[in-house]
Amino acid sequence: MAADDYYEGLNHQLLEAIPPSSKVLELGCGAGRLGEQYKALNPSVIWNGVDIHGPALKLAAARLDRVWQADLDSVRLEKFGDDYDCVVAGDVLEHIKEPERLLLQLREITVPWAHLVLCIPNMSHISVIERLLLGDLCYDDQGLLDRTHLRFFSRGSLFKLLLDCGWLPDLKDRILARHMNGDLAVRLVDSAVELGASPETAKGILFTFQMIVDCVRSEQSVSSASATVSTIVPVNNELQLSLNVARSPGLVEIGSELVTYEGATSAADAFDWARVRASGEWLLYCHQDVYLPAGSGRLLVDILDKIPRAERPRTLIGFVGFGTESLEDPFRHAFASGLVIDRTRRLDWPATDVAVSIDELAIVAHRDNPIRIDPSLGWHAWATDLCLAGIVATPPRYTRIVRVPIFHNSLSNNEVSQDFRESGAKVVAKYPQFRGIKSLCGRLG
Repeated sequence: MAADDYYEGLNHQLLEAIPPSSKVLELGCGAGRLGEQYKALNPSVIWNGVDIHGPALKLAAARLDRVWQADLDSVRLEKFGDDYDCVVAGDVLEHIKEPERLLLQLREITVPWAHLVLCIPNMSHISVIERLLLGDLCYDDQGLLDRTHLRFFSRGSLFKLLLDCGWLPDLKDRILARHMNGDLAVRLVDSAVELGASPETAKGILFTFQMIVDCVRSEQSVSSASATVSTIVPVNNELQLSLNVARSPGLVEIGSELVTYEGATSAADAFDWARVRASGEWLLYCHQDVYLPAGSGRLLVDILDKIPRAERPRTLIGFVGFGTESLEDPFRHAFASGLVIDRTRRLDWPATDVAVSIDELAIVAHRDNPIRIDPSLGWHAWATDLCLAGIVATPPRYTRIVRVPIFHNSLSNNEVSQDFRESGAKVVAKYPQFRGIKSLCGRLG
């Protein structure tokens, strides 16, 4: 593709992902075609653009409200104004030496409800893996291995970067590119399944050429709270542990102790074994594929420190699930609650002080909490069981759901297993007084 054609390009899938906005800053605006199209659809919008390519900016100046020529590796973003409710960056972050600096600065020039919309190449695409297998990772004039790319992203690494810089991602769309070598594709999917991925997840990883991601700003805490937290993780995949929980900045920032247990027979087995070995006042019990980004630990301990000491031994906290507006018929009046980036989706709902179901990807309990996980439930539905057990206890112990951003970097694709169905049926049998018990994975039983 000639340079002029590149800067005149228009990414229609990126255009469709941009939400209704009043003031937009486009990083890497090229000749301004994207902004021109958006302004045709939304004439009242202010659309400003930044690019390093002077000839393209001369064309963009006639299409956009204002443009600047700048090197995003060195410029301070306040030069381009503030109060933006949307920033668009199509195929930009991979060209930046320090995208972390850029993403953090964007928080300073945007309103609290702002969106950040990105198009990013996926370096997990099958064409890159093919070259790695051949031992010949040549750079090209364009494409995934464009010689001007400085940073490389997969879906997981991109989401962690965004979260660590205060942005909550949601995969809105994919630009797909399959591969001529069908036999290689089949073998790579099989290999990914061997590593723990579902076939559908593996195909998404291998055939996604570019990712269209919509982000919103996350809350930040500057708290100096002092709660001590021990993180408990049952492990059957050391690589998943090392890529997620074990490298979580949110745990590092609060000095969380990490207690791992291999070979557990159930969620109850792992929790009971680890809780007597953990030293923290609070126990964070989570999956090995959970990532706690920068800032999440401080938000969590800020919440924990505000809980009155007399209430702490009765406190159980979840991160995502269902709250209720009425305990007389709780699931009829249930509403989604919590905040989690679940695989590719941003689940962003209100907090609640009365939860009727929580996902077992992560819970927090005080070390003196009398909760006991039912070993007969295995690895599924036990967290919802804890919620319901607390509701029927005397006196009741209500579970809370908080809004602390975490990333469930799972390789599964939300398919409901037979084990889940069996565990769900046991929960339904234990609580006949509750009708229509449901979880985020569907209605139990």
